[in-house]
Amino acid sequence: MPVRAPELDLPVSCPSGATADSFGRFFDTTLESVLDLNTWHPGTDLVREYARVEAEIARAVADESEFQHEIRERVLGRLAFMKEMPEQAGHYRVPERDIIDVQQGLLFNGGTEACDGTTQVHDTLALTVYQIGVALVSYRGDQGSWSHRLFRRDLRETRDDSTEALEKLLESRAARAGLNQPDRRDGLSELAQRALMSYAEVAALVQRSRAVWRVGHGSPAPYQLLLSAGNADVMVRSVRLLRELIEGHQKFVFVASEPGGRHDLTIGQALHPREFAILGTLDERIERFNETIHFDGPATGDDRWDGERLHPEEWVTRFRERVASQVLVGVYRASLFAPPQVFYAHRDHFELAARVAIADSELQPARGFPVLLDLADRTCRSIYGGGSLTDIANTAYARAGVGLRYGSERQNRPD
Repeated sequence: MPVRAPELDLPVSCPSGATADSFGRFFDTTLESVLDLNTWHPGTDLVREYARVEAEIARAVADESEFQHEIRERVLGRLAFMKEMPEQAGHYRVPERDIIDVQQGLLFNGGTEACDGTTQVHDTLALTVYQIGVALVSYRGDQGSWSHRLFRRDLRETRDDSTEALEKLLESRAARAGLNQPDRRDGLSELAQRALMSYAEVAALVQRSRAVWRVGHGSPAPYQLLLSAGNADVMVRSVRLLRELIEGHQKFVFVASEPGGRHDLTIGQALHPREFAILGTLDERIERFNETIHFDGPATGDDRWDGERLHPEEWVTRFRERVASQVLVGVYRASLFAPPQVFYAHRDHFELAARVAIADSELQPARGFPVLLDLADRTCRSIYGGGSLTDIANTAYARAGVGLRYGSERQNRPD
């Protein structure tokens, strides 16, 4: 029973697979009946709804428990012998003594630092403000926080008052999403909100952290960073940082709070507390979207990889083949009541990386997620979150003698 790396969910505009037949199989009802409003219940019958939900959950848990047993018997025990798996693939158990040693020797003494970021957008017709913030923390306290604000001035792109210039402005705005809506169609918005924040997180871990171990959020090579909204210069700078972290430092662990694939989590659900499994390598996970990455033009700066000039697409391919192949992908479970977590680590240090992640996650047994990453997130949001950006903007609009129309603030955490 081979375990293949799951296909990554790429940004799509038209989902597929929602046929009437598949709807009936998975929801135990026909799509036709749902479209008939006569089958709907008037009002809310809480007693009946609770009984239905309780019965469905009980059945799902029973099915899942049986499935977990099958995974432990047929998958976890055979990981090390499956074809096309890295030599480190397998099922591992971490002794309690190791967890205590890591907590005392690498966590509580400040030997591990974590970084997380957040973006806020204040969106109005007159001006869009992007605020990007990152925070670096350890158990010895806040190690630093940094922010940057970008001001998008559509109305100042041109002073030309011709009809043609006005039409171009309207066309460019038509290509953007509505106010305060996530915008994956607009390259500048994608670059400002997602790529630059991911870049800043890696830069803080590489250039600001002095700890032995570095903890990051999500994947060390997210799609939005390798694509960089089609900007070759940002991609090249990002890949250089990732090479420093992966090839140079090596002692890192990234944990995804919202992993895209259910494949890994399904296997992880069969793990017992303080267990982890290595399921593959990062290059397998990014191979599919590697083929979809294209750039608007060549890099304007230094485009040499160790002295060899490469086109932007070749940079991404070489990164996948030579750098991402050094990163293992695994899943761990910190406690009995915690969900499994997907993690990424260098192949030469994956066992200690898993211990660092589990030891920190065990400190919050219900959530089972690294406390340091949550601390970095809360620190970042306390400094750059809340309504700070809106308050500043509202005050500025008031001083300008106008009210704030159609404007509000949203906060994002892309994984």
